[in-house]
Amino acid sequence: MMNVQAISSAARWQPSVSQPALKLESDERWSDFQEILNLLRFDGHVHEMNDNSLFRRRRLKAGQSALSMGQAFEGLYVVRLGALKTSMTHVDGAEHVLAFPMKGDLLGFDGICKNKYLSEVVALTDCDLIKIPSAELFSPGRGCNDIERMAYWAISREIVQEQTAYALSHSAKSEARVARFLRIQSERFNAMGYSPNRFTLPMTRRDIGNHLNVTLETVSRAFSALDHLGIISVDRREIKILSLDALRKFES
Repeated sequence: MMNVQAISSAARWQPSVSQPALKLESDERWSDFQEILNLLRFDGHVHEMNDNSLFRRRRLKAGQSALSMGQAFEGLYVVRLGALKTSMTHVDGAEHVLAFPMKGDLLGFDGICKNKYLSEVVALTDCDLIKIPSAELFSPGRGCNDIERMAYWAISREIVQEQTAYALSHSAKSEARVARFLRIQSERFNAMGYSPNRFTLPMTRRDIGNHLNVTLETVSRAFSALDHLGIISVDRREIKILSLDALRKFES
């Protein structure tokens, strides 16, 4: 994070038409605290809004690593654009997919406990992340401020989402897990301001199966069954939900 007053007066700001974030001529990109609150959809009360606070953005290309297991904790990241995959690799080399963070999600909170990140985060698409440095979260001798309060709120939300994902991966019927996954993705796209009925999945079917603890064949079979029943329409990774009510019934 940095302060606007610390930036050289020679640099000119170019506000985006579609985004409130600020841009430097040197192509360094920054976001203010209000944009972070908007991305997280923070519904708490802010006491000490500081309009001078800016947070550095980080760009990633599809396939690039955002965080690595064992990497020293440097702070949290808010997804501004794009989609990623969070996973853990066991000692036998097997990978387990934990989550698929997208716009408005928080990354890196597993690094707080042992001061190092415990999972791998890889970009599935081109991404734009906003960094909240650890120094802004855990400065010695400072009481809880709005940044910390927002971070605790966002961490709590991510824990709830992970608990939901865990419950999802242990449903009784394998095909029902896939249907519920699609319904949850629909809700997530809707929350981001996109169409809840037509969207493109950024992850592969293999990753979906890994995440849900089912086989790739089960995911493909469930997609085909839902398509055959007229509940969804599938074209590779593009999903069109034809009946959300029927999709919910298929879950049960």
